[in-house]
Amino acid sequence: MPDKAKIIQDTLDGLDDQVVGLVSNFVKRRRQHYEEAAAKLHKNLKKDAKRYAEMLADKKIKQEDFEFLMKGRWAQLKIELLSELSISKAKFEDIAGEVLKLTIKTLLVVI
Repeated sequence: MPDKAKIIQDTLDGLDDQVVGLVSNFVKRRRQHYEEAAAKLHKNLKKDAKRYAEMLADKKIKQEDFEFLMKGRWAQLKIELLSELSISKAKFEDIAGEVLKLTIKTLLVVI
């Protein structure tokens, strides 16, 4: 009969594929969400950039104003993207919890 340490190690090693599967499923499901969010943000950025460029072309604003507006829009875009990241960070916590539960349940069965 193998010793308990070997059984425990083999059991933990056997979870590798399941853990990878949990993370892989999350990434696949969230990919579409991130692509849609990026497309939406880019659409808004293009709209604003066009408007600012037209204002510059019509000499309604100076080049410095144009650059200021674009940098401001860029900062807003970063904030919006960070908002998306915080959602994924919360989901990451869920995945970490699932991995922990899977590990604990599996080890409790073996022990």
